Amino acid sequence: MTKTFSAKPADVTHEWFVIDATDKVLGRVASEVA
Repeated sequence: MTKTFSAKPADVTHEWFVIDATDKVLGRVASEVA
């Protein structure tokens, strides 16, 4: 039986993207980001 992989906190890299959503509709920003 195969074991489930569990990532260690040290192995996870967080990448953040800053998006300017000023005067934009939330749905449009969400679809742009996706």
